[in-house]
Amino acid sequence: MAKRLFPPRRRQTLNIHIASLSGEATGEGATVSMAKEWIENLAQDIKQKSHEAAEQYGRSQHQAGIITTQGKPFFTTLVLTLEQDITEIKRQLQGDVTASDTTIQTIKPAEIKLTRSRFPWFDALITHQDSVILLDYAKGLGIAGDPAIDRKTRHFAFQVTDDDALYLQDSFGDNPKRFHQPEDLSRQIVQILFEV
Repeated sequence: MAKRLFPPRRRQTLNIHIASLSGEATGEGATVSMAKEWIENLAQDIKQKSHEAAEQYGRSQHQAGIITTQGKPFFTTLVLTLEQDITEIKRQLQGDVTASDTTIQTIKPAEIKLTRSRFPWFDALITHQDSVILLDYAKGLGIAGDPAIDRKTRHFAFQVTDDDALYLQDSFGDNPKRFHQPEDLSRQIVQILFEV
């Protein structure tokens, strides 16, 4: 028989008495009560310290849902309004020396391109990306220049009021403008592009 390298260990038997949860024995109920009290105190502390953060998180999730469901229809209405506004400008300029073709092309469902060749010329992309609408453009007096030079970008961020109304806000500036209707933003974009 082979010799063991390690001596066999004897297992020690421990007698453990589990306290009855009924609390009949003296002191046993106090231990259970202290454990419940500690958990209740911890739960109350979590409720107090995390309540505001949880409410803010819930509100931001709710607002994100509103932006997701109402942002695309807002953009669609904006495009239709831009088409109407530009058609009206073309009608008003018809026959004048400043008249020029202004085109609107749908590049993707969430992106359109506006171009005008002269008096003033511009090359603009309007894009809906999640919670923003971007206006990326180049413009100038006279005839068309290089649209890659001196491009500017305007960011309009979707926001939600306390009563769940959607609006856009100019993302930059000391006194950002708000646009509650697609028609308001269309007017702003037309002014940016056509004003010289």
